[in-house]
Amino acid sequence: MARDNEEYLQPSELCNFDRSPEIVERARALTADCHSGDEMFRSIFSFVKELPYGLEDWDVAASETLAKGWGMCSGKTNLLVALLRSVGIPAGYRVYRIRPEASLWEWITQDGELARHMGNVPPEQDHVDCEVWLDRWRECDPSRDTPFERGLRELGISLEREAVAGESGRVEYLKLASFDRWARERQERRAFRENRDELFAWVNEQFRRIRSLGGE
Repeated sequence: MARDNEEYLQPSELCNFDRSPEIVERARALTADCHSGDEMFRSIFSFVKELPYGLEDWDVAASETLAKGWGMCSGKTNLLVALLRSVGIPAGYRVYRIRPEASLWEWITQDGELARHMGNVPPEQDHVDCEVWLDRWRECDPSRDTPFERGLRELGISLEREAVAGESGRVEYLKLASFDRWARERQERRAFRENRDELFAWVNEQFRRIRSLGGE
């Protein structure tokens, strides 16, 4: 089904480039020397991808992700969308289910206390990445920074994410111009409800250790 690209240029509560001069200024700085939409995209994508990956809430505004300088798949994708839209490049969200990253989960829960708080590996998990219009819709995933990916390789942990097929036998992608409602509803279903900040900090310290293995 054809999509109206104008819809993929609009701000929203979470994709808040209209209320964040910092997002607009950063996008302009990143694209100042670019001569095409492809170059603009690559510059912005590289910036967002190299922000450190970390565990956090699902409903984080783009301005907050930019200010703190790190994020989860949803937060980094949202910032990527906001930066791209602020320079006139249509972009949207793609949500789908993936197999749990069991090896990564096992590594970060080597500490028995952390394992107790995080519980068992879920059978499936949500993932958010980006679609950008550059003559056609193209998929891209800014979630993992390069030092984190290198650290995973050092540990022998696969970088591949396995998408889960739905009842139709095909992977079911939810494609959104705004992910505000989805993010709010997903946040309501977050597994970690008590002492979230402490748990996030604990997990993110483990991620920092992985990143250090990759030569951060």
